[in-house]
Amino acid sequence: LGANADSDNFWELYQNNFNLIHKNFFKNLKEKYPSLTPSDLRFCALLRLNLSTKDIAKFTQLSVRGVEGARYRLRKKFNLDEGTSLIDFLLSFQ
Repeated sequence: LGANADSDNFWELYQNNFNLIHKNFFKNLKEKYPSLTPSDLRFCALLRLNLSTKDIAKFTQLSVRGVEGARYRLRKKFNLDEGTSLIDFLLSFQ
C-alpha cells in the first residue's frame, strides 16, 4: 500500500510538471477523449516523451506485451488508422 501511495504521489507530481512544459496536455486529451483512464494518460505522457516500448515497460514494470496492448487500446480510443503513428499523433496533439 505504501509503495502504491508513493507511486500515486510520483504520478501526480509528474503530471503537474509535465503540464508546466506541455500546457494543458492532459486536460485537452481528457476533454477530447473522455474515455481515457488515468493509466491511459500516463502512457500518453510517456509516449509523448518518445520513449520506446522497452523503456516504457521497464519504467512501468510491465511486460513489453503489456505495453503493446496499452498502445493498441490507445490507438482504438483515438480512432487512428494503421498508417498513423501514435507517437506522432501525441507529439502533435495540442
